[in-house]
Amino acid sequence: MAISEFELIKKYFTSNDRGEGISLGIGDDCALISIPSEYELAITTDTQNEGIHFFKNTSPFLLGYKSLLVNVSDLAAMGAKPYCFTLSINLPDADENFLEEFSRGLYSLASKLNLPLIGGNTSKGPLSISISAYGLIKKGCAMKRANAKENDGIYITGTLGLPAFAVDLGYRSAHICRLMEKLSLNKEYDSIFNHCYEKGMLIDNRCAFASALSEISSCAIDISDGLIGDLSHILKSSKVGAEINLEELPKPPEFEEYNLPDDYQEHLCLYGGGDYELLFTMNESFENRLNTLAHSFNVPVKRIGTIKNGTLELRKHGKMVDYREKPFEHF
Repeated sequence: MAISEFELIKKYFTSNDRGEGISLGIGDDCALISIPSEYELAITTDTQNEGIHFFKNTSPFLLGYKSLLVNVSDLAAMGAKPYCFTLSINLPDADENFLEEFSRGLYSLASKLNLPLIGGNTSKGPLSISISAYGLIKKGCAMKRANAKENDGIYITGTLGLPAFAVDLGYRSAHICRLMEKLSLNKEYDSIFNHCYEKGMLIDNRCAFASALSEISSCAIDISDGLIGDLSHILKSSKVGAEINLEELPKPPEFEEYNLPDDYQEHLCLYGGGDYELLFTMNESFENRLNTLAHSFNVPVKRIGTIKNGTLELRKHGKMVDYREKPFEHF
């Protein structure tokens, strides 16, 4: 006998609906939360659709984790401390094996952040997961896209390009098949895809680091649509330009391990997206403090360029590089 909607909610989604400032969680028409007077509430929403944001038959554990990660990544980009979240999920059917693994993945991240699930909705339909996440940030401390200043350094956490490489592998285009065959990796195709896809779903959250970072940086964005696309949002909002040094792009070790061509590596790093790392700008006088924070939170950070007056310029070993690809857009 299939589990009912309210049994489903009670069994898989009500074990973690209380936290500091949450006076009422799941079970009523609304949740009730209180906001400390010296803080602002940061709010973000993201939807993950099967066939658009993830492949069919993706592990439900990975889906649970990643669906929350993409939202807390937005909170991190503002320097906000995660406070609570809501979940709305469409399911083709009430598959308890799916729900058990999905909720396990969801709470594997939520528990690290002490982040309560305070409400949401369930419905029958094509698999789709929408989360709204709420965070707290001290008034006047948000890292906004419009705050980049000329001569600021441009910095990246973690590495770029691996999630995009996994997507290319998953679609198994003629180009990627020829490349894998040329690199003598064709027989390892499935294992390489599985490794890269899982690693690209289980991305580390940067929330604690970002909250501390907001003391020395006032401008950040998370990289969801590719470095060029997301940096362009900062440049447009701040009315500045930038110079990016391609040899400084932080690449995952898999690129060297699989001996991927340099131009393909650069394409993945610049345009691939799905990295959910922080891109931020900062006065270079704070670099010693930044290095201390990076060490304290065990977060790799690399400077990749400088905010300039003018337009966006890409350079490789000092020489200008032409770029013509369009950044990712949903429509």
